[in-house]
Amino acid sequence: MNRHQRGVAAIEFAFVLLGLLLAFYGIASFGVVMYTKQAMSRAAADGARAAQMFPQLRTATGTELAAARTRIESVVWDSLNGSVIVPLTHSSTPTERRTWLTQAMTVEVATPSAPTTTLTVTVSFPDTAERLLPWVPLFDASQWLPVTLTTRATAAL
Repeated sequence: MNRHQRGVAAIEFAFVLLGLLLAFYGIASFGVVMYTKQAMSRAAADGARAAQMFPQLRTATGTELAAARTRIESVVWDSLNGSVIVPLTHSSTPTERRTWLTQAMTVEVATPSAPTTTLTVTVSFPDTAERLLPWVPLFDASQWLPVTLTTRATAAL
């Protein structure tokens, strides 16, 4: 081997490894975001299905409407609580998981107005509340990942 070519393989390996690690991080980032979005979509759909169990929502007012909204939101929170999107540091008990979810995400149940025959359940997760993935120097995922994940499900009443 020529004296000027010593260490070239190590340098080439370092460049290839850096590229492979960045590709792996990108794939992992995409996978985590897709899983989180899918769990949120499932939870919103569960809430929409729960809304269909209350046909009186079309004409409900006051306390009936508030009680139905609370039950629908509870179904959504229970569905999210069953997913693995909660960080391990907050996953020791179901109560701790639920607390983290209610602090990091928002669930909105749009109350139907008189001419409307549909109800919309919206679940949002701002990435600024709790990052899905750790920050990697020189690889700013905020440029290509959404700032807020939002999903909606609509139910006919």
